[in-house]
Amino acid sequence: MTIGGFVSAANLSCQSTLTGNQTLGCGFLNNSVKTNALAFGGCESMGHSLRIPHTKAIRLRPRKGVSPLQTIILQIIAGLAGLSTAKYLADAGHKPILLESRDVLGGKVAAWKDDDGDWYETGLHIFFGAYPNVQNLFGELGIDDRLQWKEHSMIFAMPNKPGEFSRFDFPEVLPAPLNGIWAILKNNEMLTWPDKVKFAIGLLPAMLGGQAYVEAQDGLTVKEWMRKQGVPDRVTDEVFVAMSKALNFINPDELSMQCILIALNRFLQEKNGSKMAFLDGNPPERLCMPIVDHIQSLGGEVRLNSRIQKIELNNDGTVKSFLLNNGNMIEGDAYVFATPVDILKLLLPENWKEIPYFQRLKKLVGVPVINVHIWSVYKTVPDCEPCRPLQRSPIEGFYLAGDYTKQKYLASMEGAVLSGKLCAQAIVQDYELLIARGQTRLAQASVY
Repeated sequence: MTIGGFVSAANLSCQSTLTGNQTLGCGFLNNSVKTNALAFGGCESMGHSLRIPHTKAIRLRPRKGVSPLQTIILQIIAGLAGLSTAKYLADAGHKPILLESRDVLGGKVAAWKDDDGDWYETGLHIFFGAYPNVQNLFGELGIDDRLQWKEHSMIFAMPNKPGEFSRFDFPEVLPAPLNGIWAILKNNEMLTWPDKVKFAIGLLPAMLGGQAYVEAQDGLTVKEWMRKQGVPDRVTDEVFVAMSKALNFINPDELSMQCILIALNRFLQEKNGSKMAFLDGNPPERLCMPIVDHIQSLGGEVRLNSRIQKIELNNDGTVKSFLLNNGNMIEGDAYVFATPVDILKLLLPENWKEIPYFQRLKKLVGVPVINVHIWSVYKTVPDCEPCRPLQRSPIEGFYLAGDYTKQKYLASMEGAVLSGKLCAQAIVQDYELLIARGQTRLAQASVY
């Protein structure tokens, strides 16, 4: 397989199809009498298991008389979305070859070593307790001990009092949401009692209405939503500027309130949702390499310095191959792009640009994130939610992964990992279709 910015070719000789009453848990079958869902162990897919037709089933061997897929290509930046896609496809029996455009793993969590042996990273990467898919990934790789959990507090610098800080402390003895309510009530430096009451009244619909209410607020910026609730601009400036910058690198007058509500909902409804951890070293070595080792242990490959130049199409508009900058052509039975959305738009074939699925990507633009180099994440401004694409594209055999694709965690490490799981799910579900497509291609080649 090839995953965007990072290409991967997978041998699918040990593949999966779907039948009722079975679920796929990270590469192994679990019998279940309660659901017909295809679910990777412990992950949340938009809050519930993805439903698939009852008549299909997951199998770890190809049917007699059905040739296995030989190659899946994933053009990817070797970030968490691409690595996650490849990891879960390898777990399902595929053997991906990942082609990364640069000489370093990680994408937005990449890091580089200088001549003195010191590491510099793309930014501060925080792992929250409300990241179940990331924590599952660490557990599956056996590297849980690499997350260093801190005390359960959120500490803000006070803009009007330089050098002073305000704390929101979450007591361990209380369950959610009481621990979060206690943290808010005990803070008097940044929130007055009238502020707390207005903010609490505004949050009640989010807590009671759940995801439906949260998504309905996508049309409002943070500042607009706060003013609608009667929360003074002072609170927005002192509390939510920092939170908006942390979540999407933009200000409250630009950020969609949906983004803030998603974070607050998880923080208030899960006891350790807002608890933070840091990786015990640089991400390429301490997180990405264990994923690569896992993929390689299952027969996959990882190749660096392999940048895609062009997506070549068949006459019917499907992908024929990826042309790399070194002149090599990479062909496969399925293709996945897991790059930032701006890279995808640059490489999108002209024939695809008028398809509504891809047209909606125009609204998704990157935010330049500057540390010691420039990177980008998609800008979570109002009314972007309808433009976020599902992982399965309308082009047969072409898929997307990345934190900008449809999943409930938005632009985050958790969103990237979850998007990879959902992308792998879609490919596993489409196995028979991809097998048939591969056979047709072979038949046409033999004719010519």
